[in-house]
Amino acid sequence: MKKIFSLPKYHGLRPRIIKERDVAPRGVLQGTRGFTRGVPVIFAFILLCGCGYTTRGFVYSSNKIFIVPVVNKINITTENRRYSNFTVYPILLEERLTNKIVNRFNTDGHIKVTSKEEGALKLSSEITQYTKEAMRYDGSEDVKEQRLRLYVKIKLLDPDGKTIKEREVVGETSFFLMGPNSVSEPTAQESLLGDTSRRILEVVVEEW
Repeated sequence: MKKIFSLPKYHGLRPRIIKERDVAPRGVLQGTRGFTRGVPVIFAFILLCGCGYTTRGFVYSSNKIFIVPVVNKINITTENRRYSNFTVYPILLEERLTNKIVNRFNTDGHIKVTSKEEGALKLSSEITQYTKEAMRYDGSEDVKEQRLRLYVKIKLLDPDGKTIKEREVVGETSFFLMGPNSVSEPTAQESLLGDTSRRILEVVVEEW
């Protein structure tokens, strides 16, 4: 004789029938999860913005700057010239750097360059050293690549003559003397002066 199995009876409780309107659309759930995952990223971005670079040009007592012509303080009789066959100091380096600095500030636009000292920040710069060193040699031991460095001491004063900051800035560039990418040293010097002026601008208008 076969046994007959019956389903248990529900005592006062009925299974809930899930209707289609009770279920959130799949896109909504995915969007919610995506938003949740994005919150930490947004929060981290806000924190980074809060502790990153601050544009100093907006917090100085003046938004104008007087740029003193660069002074060349290189000692051409220094002892270290004896140990380098590649050190030749370029002519009018200070004048060329002055023009680069002025052009850099004009292009940046955070602080306006002025020809009058009164009521303006004052930036003075001194070239202390120019070096040229060999980086690579070819099979014949001839110099293939060189690196130029320019050392500049800068001082920034407020309109009252008080020192705001003093720094040593080192600009550098490298260039090939042979091969398809070779350039002349005067061309490399233009790159060196451009890098130095960029670093000077960053010291003046930005601070961590």
